[in-house]
Amino acid sequence: MRPRTELRLPAESIAPALARAGIRGMTRELPERVAADLALLVTEVVGNSFEHGTRSVRDEIIVRVYVDEVIRVEVGDRGPGFGAGHPARPESAGASGWGLYLLTSLSSAWGVDTSDGTTTVWFELDPRIER
Repeated sequence: MRPRTELRLPAESIAPALARAGIRGMTRELPERVAADLALLVTEVVGNSFEHGTRSVRDEIIVRVYVDEVIRVEVGDRGPGFGAGHPARPESAGASGWGLYLLTSLSSAWGVDTSDGTTTVWFELDPRIER
């Protein structure tokens, strides 16, 4: 399956905003809850990729969005990766660490793939599932 959207973003602090803007047209077609969850999770995962994954400003963050019965998003970078687990809820509203907690809470599935020096965090949203 070909991605519906593919974004190549600079490994800079503006990457999350660019990712959110890059999927904006797609979110108009989705139910409001799904569109909000998609925008939030794309922003969080791209932010994590910039913060923890990229090695230099020459690196790119690649976002691919696939739409079928479920929406699948893949965010790749050249970082070292991490193990997928079940993160605990951060202790305070202002604390960092909300990205993976939100990913676990809002997505229907997510994971981490590493190969060839690339880390890809992926998640799926199933519009048919009510939360």
